Amino acid sequence: MLGILARSGQTLSELAAAIPLDPQEQRAVRVRTKEWRADPVLSAAVEAAEAELADEGRVVVRPSGTEPALRVMVEGRDAAVVRRLADELAELASERLNQER
Repeated sequence: MLGILARSGQTLSELAAAIPLDPQEQRAVRVRTKEWRADPVLSAAVEAAEAELADEGRVVVRPSGTEPALRVMVEGRDAAVVRRLADELAELASERLNQER
């Protein structure tokens, strides 16, 4: 990092300002089971969200390590799309992973 700073002649804040920050939405969904990949409907919805974002965003779904929750994060260029996908995935996760089995 110091070498990059020295070669660029810029300050760290100047270099950091050049990094684009895309909108990001996170949701914590309380669930009975954290095994979201075992649910074909939820898995398909995550894949569809990833396909919609294509190379302009990402979706990360993971179980919480400290509580009975699933973490849903969506990041992309269009804030409205990011918000919609995060809301849809969180709602679907709540519906699918809180059912009695």
